[in-house]
Amino acid sequence: MKKIVTFGEVMIRFSPPGLNRVIQSLPGSIEASYGGAEANAAVQVAMLGGNVDFVSSLPVGDVGDSCLNYLKGFGINIDSVVRSELGCMGSYYLETGANQRPSVVEYHRTGSTFSLLPKNNYNWSEIINGAEWVLISGVTPAISKSACGAVMDAIETANKLGVKVCFDLNYRMKLWRWDPKSTPMQLASQVLKQCVQKSDLVIGNEQVFSNVLGVSTKTSSQDLTVRTKDLASQIIKSFPNLSYVALNMREILSATHNRFGLSLYDKSTNVSVVAPLNKTDYFPYEITNIVDRVGAGDALAGALLYGLCNLDTFDHQHVAEFAAAAGCLAHSIVGDFSFINKKEIENLLTGNSLGGVVR
Repeated sequence: MKKIVTFGEVMIRFSPPGLNRVIQSLPGSIEASYGGAEANAAVQVAMLGGNVDFVSSLPVGDVGDSCLNYLKGFGINIDSVVRSELGCMGSYYLETGANQRPSVVEYHRTGSTFSLLPKNNYNWSEIINGAEWVLISGVTPAISKSACGAVMDAIETANKLGVKVCFDLNYRMKLWRWDPKSTPMQLASQVLKQCVQKSDLVIGNEQVFSNVLGVSTKTSSQDLTVRTKDLASQIIKSFPNLSYVALNMREILSATHNRFGLSLYDKSTNVSVVAPLNKTDYFPYEITNIVDRVGAGDALAGALLYGLCNLDTFDHQHVAEFAAAAGCLAHSIVGDFSFINKKEIENLLTGNSLGGVVR
């Protein structure tokens, strides 16, 4: 299969058990795992049997070794991960929300190896050469000025080599603090516009396109499918280099109840497809008991690129359905990483949506 390259910071994720809050759990036990947008997407691609390289930087020592061994166990190529004596491994704390109490993330990324490493430590011409897609999210340039520089270098190198760029907007308001002359929103808007201008596929939702990029739908329709198609056309007008626009159609009813779907617009055909469908109409996944929503969008992104790398067997409707199903199922998995495989996605697509026991 064609190669997908993802670039970003992988962190240690600390989570209180169950629905506990940090203040309830410390001192005491806390669960540790790994996570980070591009690493999450790489794991999903690997779980589907795809060919994926993960690029990052980690400190020298047992903590970094353990993380890389874990990623390697999925079949992810980690040869381009830079190791350094500089800094430490980044981390974040997650309190899982319930009902009307939202989930809360607290970052500990300042001083991490990834945030400190100079941008010239990545040999992008060698790393990207031969890839079909490069995936980067808006989290990565938000971390530090040097991380932002590395993102720009990666995108420019991909453009020169003819490698397609997928940019997942992923705006994080708690980041973007590295330029004191700008507010986080001003800095994010400036940088993310540059990234999208040089990308082939952008992933986002209506809110982030409006608030960060200043692109809004022109229709007053409340029909999500009408709104997303119109929004996609407005995005293409603002960023004519794009070939695809993928819109995450999440409706948040509570922390534990979301409706979930995907719209995929293909500029070459001027066609927008939506998923999932009930025969011919959009019929979102009704996720009423979310186990963990962190990383679900990354699972969608990984599955989306997997589908686009297999257009000899996937049409665009199937790509959208496949990606939406992967994102839906990821809500049932504890942790950032989605351990959903291709067969499980196909089972959901063929009607096994009630969660019955598979014997």
